[in-house]
Amino acid sequence: MAQPKVGAGLVAGVAAGTLLEWYDAFLFVVAASYVGAAFFPSKNPLTELANVFLTFALGYFARPIGALLFGYIGDRYGRREAMLWTLTLAGLGTALIGVVPPYSVWGAAAIVTVVVLRLLQGLALGGEWGSAVNYLFENVNRKRLYMLFVQSGVPLGLLLAAGVMLALTAVLGTAATSAWGWRIAFLLSIIIVVIGLLFRISFGETFEYLEARRSATRIENPIGGVFLKHWASLIVGIFLAGAAGAVFYYGNTFLPNVANALGLVTAAQKFSVIILFAVLDLIGIVVSGFIAERLGNVVPITVGFVMFIIAALLIEQGLSSAAVMTALAALTGIAHGIVYTPEAAYLAELFPTLERNTGVSSAYQIGNTVIASTAPYVMTAILPYGRFWAGAYLALLAVIGLAGVVAYRPRR
Repeated sequence: MAQPKVGAGLVAGVAAGTLLEWYDAFLFVVAASYVGAAFFPSKNPLTELANVFLTFALGYFARPIGALLFGYIGDRYGRREAMLWTLTLAGLGTALIGVVPPYSVWGAAAIVTVVVLRLLQGLALGGEWGSAVNYLFENVNRKRLYMLFVQSGVPLGLLLAAGVMLALTAVLGTAATSAWGWRIAFLLSIIIVVIGLLFRISFGETFEYLEARRSATRIENPIGGVFLKHWASLIVGIFLAGAAGAVFYYGNTFLPNVANALGLVTAAQKFSVIILFAVLDLIGIVVSGFIAERLGNVVPITVGFVMFIIAALLIEQGLSSAAVMTALAALTGIAHGIVYTPEAAYLAELFPTLERNTGVSSAYQIGNTVIASTAPYVMTAILPYGRFWAGAYLALLAVIGLAGVVAYRPRR
């Protein structure tokens, strides 16, 4: 297999494919109110939201399986092979959600179908992020800096999802978008997947992976290596990824959707807040890439987590004022970006090359499944007992995630 030439095309191909897959992932919660009305109708809008968040979380539970499956494929057969499969499956799952009949037509079958498709999305995304991170990490010299190109796919995917929904609302109107227009955004995934595959099908394998394969005297099972030899690195990575992901969903999912359900903001304002979050997240990702390259990963991660804790403890004010809610979304956006680029490099540096795809994917996806994806649902469930406690739950996750990064140093 030919080795890839490191240049703008390779970087753009990795980043573009990741952006397109994150669009698929985020569209479900960006359009949460419409998805809830179609498949989980209720007289209480908060109940609809809670059911959407729960279904969103269920999709995450396929991610660790995807991390193991595609992590294994990436470590045994190459990063490129894994990335082709993950993009295809995620796009298929997203597009099919756009054609599932509503609950009023299919009843419980509609709910089951949507859950299955969310599981398919989760399976694919479980291997996508780690494979993309490792593909670029192993092809460049300035590894921490170049992580910003992979990590920018998250806010750009979120920005694209929110932008499409905002455009549909503006063109079709709220009523038509709620009734059927939101499905267009899901069907657009077909076009998006084709574009991503055109980039990735021309990729070769990474330099570092090929050299490690040639040098290895014995190829071990990467799953056993990660869970038995590098379990401490895995645990630290899980809490880092989980805490950062929980705050991510706090800023762009929980706050704007709950504020909309409480009548603080309109649907259009909600999408605008999500776009603001994504733009500031992108800025933080770019800035922290340069900081991490110069000062290391721990410094920007620490700064971002301190900002996380502040935003979490201001939840009462955020759900009482549209202006404060917008400010908190902005704060968490920039803070997440500051953490997210060095997070990728930190995780990649924890594991050896031939176990890296499995290790990075497993840490990231288990953390996001167990901790991050459930955060919106848990916080929504806590709200009736006091908004402060919902914020305190998030702050505790941030403290644990930061403590692991500061205290742990891998012994390899």
